[in-house]
Amino acid sequence: MSNFLIEEFSHYKVFLYGRKVKGEQTDQAIHINLPSGKAYLYFCSNYMKDNHVIDKGSKKEYHVYLRADKYIHWIDILRNEAPLFFFYGFDRDLCYITTSDEPVGEGELKSLAEIA
Repeated sequence: MSNFLIEEFSHYKVFLYGRKVKGEQTDQAIHINLPSGKAYLYFCSNYMKDNHVIDKGSKKEYHVYLRADKYIHWIDILRNEAPLFFFYGFDRDLCYITTSDEPVGEGELKSLAEIA
């Protein structure tokens, strides 16, 4: 097994909580469907647990805890970029999402030109 996972994904679900459950510090969450399982991203305003992976046999659950102020940046990337890849480093339980290599100036400017 390699020390990291990187998989392309195309579907996600967003959760905005109306009130906190006792003992829970999650304000928002994003669930990402992956070929190898599911990533659960919890955006927390206070205490954050350590990232961890739960092995469910042929599938895995990646539980990732992030600062609540980073939520808007994650949503922006999910809404506006493609393709996207989920990265999880097993040695340090590090997680991020990334785009593929893209040419400079691609995307937003092209979209604005198409509107005009």
